[in-house]
Amino acid sequence: MSTENEDLIASGDMVDSEPELLEDLNCPLCRKVLTSPRRLPCLHSFCHDCLEAHITNVVSIKDSVKELCCPLCRSVACSREFSTSKLVHIFPLDTILLSVLIKLGSKVKVDLLCNVCQAQDVTSPAVDLCTVCEEALCIQCSKMHVSSRLSSAHIILEIQDLPSKQETILQNSHIFHCTKHEYFPVELYCKGHETQLCARCFVDDHAKCSEVIKLADETPNLSEALTQTKEQMKELEEQLKMFANINESNLSKLESDVNHLTIEIRILKNTINGALDDLEKKVREEGDRIFSEEKKRIEQLDNCHQSQITAIRNSNVAMESASKYATQTQMLLHTKKISNQLSLTKQYIDDNYLTNDILTLELEVNSQLKSVTKIPRGELGRVKMKRNKETLLVPEGFKPLKECMAILLNVTEIKGLNNKTPWYAKAIYTSNKQLLVTDFSNNIFYILDSSYDIVGSHKFPDSPFDLCMVDEEVVVTTLPHEKSIHFLSIKDKVITYKTQIQTKYLCYSITTFNHEELIVSGPCDDDNMYYWSIITLEGKEKSYHKFKGKGNNQTYVALNASKTRLYISVYKDNSLHCFGLDGMKQFTFTHQSLKGPQGVSVDRDDNVYLVGSQSHNIIKICSDGFLFQVIVNGIEKTPMGLCFNQDGDTFALTHVTDTALSFYRLDYKDK
Repeated sequence: MSTENEDLIASGDMVDSEPELLEDLNCPLCRKVLTSPRRLPCLHSFCHDCLEAHITNVVSIKDSVKELCCPLCRSVACSREFSTSKLVHIFPLDTILLSVLIKLGSKVKVDLLCNVCQAQDVTSPAVDLCTVCEEALCIQCSKMHVSSRLSSAHIILEIQDLPSKQETILQNSHIFHCTKHEYFPVELYCKGHETQLCARCFVDDHAKCSEVIKLADETPNLSEALTQTKEQMKELEEQLKMFANINESNLSKLESDVNHLTIEIRILKNTINGALDDLEKKVREEGDRIFSEEKKRIEQLDNCHQSQITAIRNSNVAMESASKYATQTQMLLHTKKISNQLSLTKQYIDDNYLTNDILTLELEVNSQLKSVTKIPRGELGRVKMKRNKETLLVPEGFKPLKECMAILLNVTEIKGLNNKTPWYAKAIYTSNKQLLVTDFSNNIFYILDSSYDIVGSHKFPDSPFDLCMVDEEVVVTTLPHEKSIHFLSIKDKVITYKTQIQTKYLCYSITTFNHEELIVSGPCDDDNMYYWSIITLEGKEKSYHKFKGKGNNQTYVALNASKTRLYISVYKDNSLHCFGLDGMKQFTFTHQSLKGPQGVSVDRDDNVYLVGSQSHNIIKICSDGFLFQVIVNGIEKTPMGLCFNQDGDTFALTHVTDTALSFYRLDYKDK
């Protein structure tokens, strides 16, 4: 954009359409008309305040920065160490764009401040501009600039005269000067090295090059070059507009898809609720019918047995009365008749009543519906996002567990930096295939390259246990005995200590919840109680949960891929606890084949892998909390922590008080 405007000014062909030109003079960061535009070496220009804010943001994240990159093209703008936003003053004003802004007059408000005073935190209006330094100057600084021996030959212009002094501006602009030798103009070009040269560059580095030409000799091709450049800019602008339209269309479609999925869920819910309502109605109707029929039968039986009871009572009264006056012979005959009646009554009872006759209604539910009710709520469904109908950016649907075995690939000795035998408590892979390891015995954190050689280390005041990545450059590790969490920056094999936060209790295990929050776990101060909590990167507690567990020892934590479930192993309890992120416990897993559970990991398909340090095995667990299989048994060296690589097909295993790391590959039977 700035190059096109420079060509327009250089050729004297100013665009008449001021509204269109104003749109071309917007800052790429704030998207508003440029104010005090600063130019980077890559020729991208930004508002003074926008560039200063960008530098401030970079410094706040990195603490101390060794290079500054253009926020637009990411090319290096400055390669010296800095820790202050005042670095903005080393970048010159874009005098060419500034002159265009001033020429627009009433359309744009141009209030320049003296750049020399600004660097001293003083606000002074600028009246002049040094075309060599490309800095705005107030009256006082302008006088000092002219009187200085080093800058006395510099050409000073009044700011209001810039639009009419285009030739002077272009002759002195650093755009056309050598980037290595600031005050030497670029006049040559080396075809062999494809680079622009000044006279000093030619003498120092390119005197022996055979294809060095004068740029002045290429001027007949200027018109063609300008045309090609403009066409290329127009083509790229059209492409960017097309991509912007695609992005806008995608967002619109995503919003529509969200609404559609919500409606789909609502329809599914209504369908399920409707089916359950129908089942409820059916149960009610069937129950009422059965009750009505049974009531009629019982009422009929009640009438019959009331009649039988009445007859028995009548016979009893008659027998009592006859016994006073009847002869013995008469009483014998009467008794036999009554006995025959009672036999008939007994037969009636035997035919119509069962001993302990208890009626019960039971609901027989379709087995498929019952299987649905056993699925945890967090696993009832998930959203899939596809790009170009092929690449799945979110873990795809639900995959059945596959039987596999862990095949030992190799055992690598990592002897560490001290004579004391290391205890590698935890290891994790980075995105560039490095391996980060904590040495609990020697209070050291290591970076291992892809060949598992130590390329970086950091010494802690106490024993580090667990670790996780916040982003590609920041790693977090726990020091449980200090009740602290430490943040380290790792870049190009260089480890820089950043900060630390404190925790309430012993913080053994840690995992990343998102880029702004962590999950920590460990034993509480109370015996046989453990905790897990979600905390911010500043140490603020967002949620806190306690649960029972034997002993008072280390834990390991892992989140599933969809971050709906948390798994916590408790060493002394021989158990694995599963929680929803709302704090509700899903299940507690224990098994006779598991002793001393330590490292826990969840692969991309939400399969749970758990290390048994005392049972010397690694087991695979179903999502409903049942043992699926033992994937490796009889591990010789006491296992402790495991971590999968980026592809999810191999994992590293650390061992208790041992110099070795073991590496395994998962071998699936159905391959």
